[in-house]
Amino acid sequence: MDSGTIVYSNLEELSKSNYQLTDGEADIKGWPVRNEAGNSVGKVRDLLFDPEQNAIRYVIVELVDMGEDLDEKAVLIPIGLANLGEDKKEVILPDIHLDQFRAMPRYIIGEVTPQMENEIRYIIGSPAALRMEDEIVEIDRANFYRHHHFDRNSFPDQNPRNQDTDPLI
Repeated sequence: MDSGTIVYSNLEELSKSNYQLTDGEADIKGWPVRNEAGNSVGKVRDLLFDPEQNAIRYVIVELVDMGEDLDEKAVLIPIGLANLGEDKKEVILPDIHLDQFRAMPRYIIGEVTPQMENEIRYIIGSPAALRMEDEIVEIDRANFYRHHHFDRNSFPDQNPRNQDTDPLI
């Protein structure tokens, strides 16, 4: 492969796609994003959608009030890491720290590459992988989205009363 060629992932913003929300799917755009301690992280700008698989892959989070170097930086959070708030319309991001937000690449519309996705996965890490090796070397692209970071079904049933009316798309 030509080392000067950039290959982009086939992902698009949900708001710019033909995807239509169905009954019971919450439109989380604009919802506040907090860490598990309840501190504000930012807001949901949009979701990144894989049209080939008809699946949401990332929450696009616009960081707000997290320090001058992070304000208005948009980052991608794998959908399997996002949880819906229990009592109100908000998204909770457990186990992501300030240094990880700083290290994450800035999201730019239309410029998501497999290398960027690998970097996000490495920065966020997997507790098991982090214990076993210092660096995740080669990631199998064919199975990339089978990782637990992208498992929408792994959400804990934090809010069973809203389960039928407000699932994260």
